[in-house]
Amino acid sequence: MKVYNNFSAARRLKRLPAAKAGPVLTWGVFDGVHRGHQTLINSVIQWAKKTGSDSLVITFNNHPERVLNIHNDPLFITSLQHRLVLLEKLGVDAVLVLDFTRRLSRLPAEDFVNRMIKTLNPSGVVMTDNISFGRNRSGNIRTLKEILSAHKIPLKVIRTLKYKNRAIPSSVGITARNSLRSNGQIISSSLIRQAIKEGDLTTAEKMLGRPVAILGTVVHGEGRGRKLGFPTANLDPHHEILPLRGVYIARAFCQKHCRDFSTPFRALVNVGVKPTFHPRLKHPMEDIEVFLLGYDARKHGPLYGKDILVEIIRRLRDERRFPSSQALVSQIRKDLDAAKKYR
Repeated sequence: MKVYNNFSAARRLKRLPAAKAGPVLTWGVFDGVHRGHQTLINSVIQWAKKTGSDSLVITFNNHPERVLNIHNDPLFITSLQHRLVLLEKLGVDAVLVLDFTRRLSRLPAEDFVNRMIKTLNPSGVVMTDNISFGRNRSGNIRTLKEILSAHKIPLKVIRTLKYKNRAIPSSVGITARNSLRSNGQIISSSLIRQAIKEGDLTTAEKMLGRPVAILGTVVHGEGRGRKLGFPTANLDPHHEILPLRGVYIARAFCQKHCRDFSTPFRALVNVGVKPTFHPRLKHPMEDIEVFLLGYDARKHGPLYGKDILVEIIRRLRDERRFPSSQALVSQIRKDLDAAKKYR
């Protein structure tokens, strides 16, 4: 998958010898690359294959809401790097990454589309029916149809995907209540963020079409896990929204190169503040510690500086303070037993 970082770099798409026509494209933030996004992007990919062209996704390295509304600062579900991993897995040929700036936000809808056409010469465009774009979000699907029609560029409109879950009765707890509350609503990044914040990973997973995940770089920590007999990889997350504090069974994929995460390990993950060792910190930042079952540094190589993609499978328990390090070690052993037995 080719990645271009601005319109000027993306001009090279016109000169790709393998493509018989300009790219079939779509654009959006695509935070989470959830099921609705996947439906849209898969349509782009299939159309491009039929016409012998490239599939192109235009996305942004920052969230438009952070530029347009200073009172709304959404936490990313997936960082740009994580989105690129997911887009490549879907089979996208190329991604154009734009900076969403004040200047870009002031472009009238017509100017944005015309610039895109002039630069990329698309052979087709795919968008959802609820799109809004351009200055003051004045552009909609009707606007886009009119502009593309004038340039004789076909447009395919995808209906937004709604969340449907009728299987859980409302009497089984908060997860079911949250799921039913979301039932019938359009699958959106904001709904997924809300579910993750509330600890409802089941609903978030069903909207994402995959487990809630954390992508981060392994950094040096306090080294306490090694002293306790459980060496952990400390992650510096690339995105901002995290599961609630607690201990989780997970599946971890260690980076081989670039966006290749193909080596899976069963894992135990702690998201929290290590209250056993830092009981007096008033506003501690969450740490993410990953214990990889079966990982051997001599065989698989060192982890420092590499990225790990962690898929959350099941929540085991809350994070809590233990009276001693021995009590903590005893609990970790129980957690590991649970992780080994889980299927």
